[in-house]
Amino acid sequence: MTMKHTITTLICALAFASVAVAQADLLTQANKKYREGDLKGARVLVDQAVKDPALAAQAEVWVLRGFIYKDLYKGAAEKGEGGNLRDEAMASLFAGIAADSTNQYTGSSRPAYFFLAKTIYNDAVRALGGLEPEQAKTFFGKYREAVARMVPDTVLKAQDIDFGNALGTVYVKLFNQDRQRLDRYDQAVSTYKQVLAMDSSNYGANYNLATLYYNRGVYNIQRISADNDIPSLQQIQEASREFFTQALPYMLKAHLMKPNRKETILGLEGIHYSLQDEEQSRHYRHLYEELEHDELKEK
Repeated sequence: MTMKHTITTLICALAFASVAVAQADLLTQANKKYREGDLKGARVLVDQAVKDPALAAQAEVWVLRGFIYKDLYKGAAEKGEGGNLRDEAMASLFAGIAADSTNQYTGSSRPAYFFLAKTIYNDAVRALGGLEPEQAKTFFGKYREAVARMVPDTVLKAQDIDFGNALGTVYVKLFNQDRQRLDRYDQAVSTYKQVLAMDSSNYGANYNLATLYYNRGVYNIQRISADNDIPSLQQIQEASREFFTQALPYMLKAHLMKPNRKETILGLEGIHYSLQDEEQSRHYRHLYEELEHDELKEK
């Protein structure tokens, strides 16, 4: 080997060594700034680090990025920006766990990932509270995707049912605010039926759907005025009877599940009265009075 070739080889080796040192230094500096609380500075450095193919293959750089973005999300003032930061944090933590062949970082990364997933669920709950059903559905869908990404065989049936009942209640509230929005009524019916498709014995969905049908029938009758002609009056009465008929099996099922609930007993009394079945209406009135009497005796 000539002296010239030896020098060239040495220079190349030193160059590669310098790059490796620079790469390691970039990650070290990002970690240092993170520990010092300089999240913005740490973000700049870690974003540079993940662009390097050698570093991007390491679990450590993704885990660090995930925690940096997680803390940035927690301190974000703007809701939109916070959502983007959260998405980046979760994607980075997931990438870190996937690359962590020795499980060195998984023990701390998984709880951080699921903490962020829970915040998406909380956003869905807040959207329901703000009567924003479409936004709530978007957040809940993202939550389900986030959980399934980490644990593909996760079953969320209980949460799907709880969310569905809450979503149906939101649609009912929006319909009650504006009875001309029949699309909200239809969405409420559809949502409760989706819950019952998952759990036909769900008390809340049975009772709420029965109440929704019953109230729709009552509202139709309440709108009858002296201006209604005979044909339109008959149409309204027939439509209302159809709603009362639809309400009956759901209210009956709810009653069979919880026979001592006053709400369902009164509901059945009202439905049978509206269907002009006075005998059954009196039967449920009697049940209600007996329940009231028993409660007074216990006191």
